[in-house]
Amino acid sequence: DALWLLGRAADGSMRDAMSLTDQAIAFGEGKVLAADVRAMLGSLDHGQVYGVLQALLEGDARALLEAVRNLAEQGPDWAGVLAEMLNVLHRVAIAQALPEAVDNGQGDRERVLALASALPAEDVQFYYQMGLIGRRDLPLAPDRRGGFEMVLLRMLAFRPADTDDAPKPVL
Repeated sequence: DALWLLGRAADGSMRDAMSLTDQAIAFGEGKVLAADVRAMLGSLDHGQVYGVLQALLEGDARALLEAVRNLAEQGPDWAGVLAEMLNVLHRVAIAQALPEAVDNGQGDRERVLALASALPAEDVQFYYQMGLIGRRDLPLAPDRRGGFEMVLLRMLAFRPADTDDAPKPVL
């Protein structure tokens, strides 16, 4: 998990990957642990992103705003949180199209597959599109947290009509 985080932060640059790895070794006093790398990079635990997606799946505004409050305690980069949500939604869309194509490199394959079976493909595509638009508009919001909340509330308010009566808790 730590190496995946470093690789993602390096964004394809070998020099950045080496530099970040050196920083992680120093930060972790010789050990490269996922929790230390997350703290060093200011990134968050995937579990929190899944909590947001579960609240969306259930149509639960209270749980959604509670998840945002929990995220806020870490002082996250809200654009980064949105990007992480988009990453998960991308993996869910892949799982819906071709489940065997989803690897476990991020340690979340089972969660991705569970979301893929619980969320209609239409919702996944809608959430992804709303997230992209939200990333573009986030800098225009009076504050980033409020902008992030509005993206989620739009996802909740304007999601495609349910074809099933009951939400499908999966996480």
